[in-house]
Amino acid sequence: MRILMVARRFPPDLHSGSETVFQNLYAQARRRNEVRLVVGYRRDRSHVPPEALAVDLRGAGKADAWRRLWLAAWREERRFQPHIVLANSIEVPTLGAPAVCIVHDLNFGVASRSAGVRARELFYRFKSRRLRRVVTVSRASRAHLIRVGVPEDCLHVIHNGVDLDAFTPTPPSSDGVVRFAYPGRILPGKGQHLAVDAVARLQARHKKKVHLSIVGAVNDRAFFEQLKVQAYGQPVEVVGDVPELASWYQKADVVLFPTLMEEGFGYTAIEAMACGRPVVWADQPAIREATGGIGFPVPKGDVEAMRDTMVRLIADPDLRQRVGAEGRRYVEQHYSWAKVWQAYERLLEDAT
Repeated sequence: MRILMVARRFPPDLHSGSETVFQNLYAQARRRNEVRLVVGYRRDRSHVPPEALAVDLRGAGKADAWRRLWLAAWREERRFQPHIVLANSIEVPTLGAPAVCIVHDLNFGVASRSAGVRARELFYRFKSRRLRRVVTVSRASRAHLIRVGVPEDCLHVIHNGVDLDAFTPTPPSSDGVVRFAYPGRILPGKGQHLAVDAVARLQARHKKKVHLSIVGAVNDRAFFEQLKVQAYGQPVEVVGDVPELASWYQKADVVLFPTLMEEGFGYTAIEAMACGRPVVWADQPAIREATGGIGFPVPKGDVEAMRDTMVRLIADPDLRQRVGAEGRRYVEQHYSWAKVWQAYERLLEDAT
């Protein structure tokens, strides 16, 4: 099968869950198919695969970036004559060949449903009618897409995968400090400030036993600086734009995921589970679905509930170990990339 894959961004030019998904799908697709990749970049050409048709989006506004990507994909389609186009966003161009797009979520990086978000939802409803299939990454996201008017019969759920070799368990620390971590994109909707607040509310006898690391790609520089001010005087470090996250999960004893956004999947929770770490997660449908309910859900935005759960985990290393091992078994059973790609391949073949 000849597959043209199109994405606005690609790791490491941009680190986020949706780009990581597409990167892994691209690697899987190339094993048994003839594949061309058209991908935009805003930092440097070296940040996308050398064999890709790279589209320079540096300095381009949204409309101009869309135009550049559309032209590049259109030209490559005429040369390559693919059986199917697989795109990483519904906003990329629909071309002559049958198109399948992945919609990861409809939060657009914010926690509130603003007028701008509603306008983009209308665009998704319109654009979806020109697609052969729409893949979404959870039943929760599928329900959201149906609510905004995406045709139900074109929607298919395929859960994401995780790199089970990179995200793998390591022995916990043995120095008596309970290490918490929140790896992920750093922006207000992800709720890193809630994690810092929870640590600040710990009693002194607990606080002296813990350390929190907040790490990830900085999507909001002002928020990043505010976090560092908030963390001052607390057992908290805030580290931006780290090259990889797996080691930060592995150094942790517990992972926090108090996101305020309606997640499409919840990669932080799944990557932590792959590393054998228990997760305290904001209770919402997509994360509950992705984790299979494993871990410690707390009401979204409830800092005191998160603090109380942290206290429980500080006091019980056996509980941390047991739930972490359960999480690892769950992701091994459900989220290998080989299994995920098999589902995509069946869908793409059916859509041609």
